[in-house]
Amino acid sequence: IFIDEIDTLAPARGKFIGDSGVSDRLVGQLLTELDGLRDCTQILLVGATNRPDALDPALLRAGRLDLQIKVDLPDQAGRLAILKVHNQGRPLQAVNLKDWASRTEGWNGADLALLTNQAALAAIRSYSAKGIKSPKKIRITNAHFTTAYNALMSQKQSHNFK
Repeated sequence: IFIDEIDTLAPARGKFIGDSGVSDRLVGQLLTELDGLRDCTQILLVGATNRPDALDPALLRAGRLDLQIKVDLPDQAGRLAILKVHNQGRPLQAVNLKDWASRTEGWNGADLALLTNQAALAAIRSYSAKGIKSPKKIRITNAHFTTAYNALMSQKQSHNFK
């Protein structure tokens, strides 16, 4: 069982005022259910969060979610590997993925996948505007990556992200 953003389901109890204790009761019920999973040896529960500090400490006790694995943001080599995977088989023309790996410090794998997909869409739009309909003629260029990068950076800044 995978629970993404488990911090929203099991926030530290006692921190919410004005919700009539609903959050605390929900966390308590979740902990009870997790305790019931001990006898289910065929079930593995995995929770993911980017805010481990917001989790209720009881959730991390032995027998519940007792193994924690921190996954950091990829370094430049990791970003390059991610970019290579997401661009494998794509018609790149004069795109230096190493340069893009360098320019995207602080980006995660989903951000990089979005960058490559947006660059591909920019290429499709560009070729379509020129009346070129054959997919075999489309090439994704550095200019398309720049268009995608600028759009994503604008979105990140408007959402106060780094």
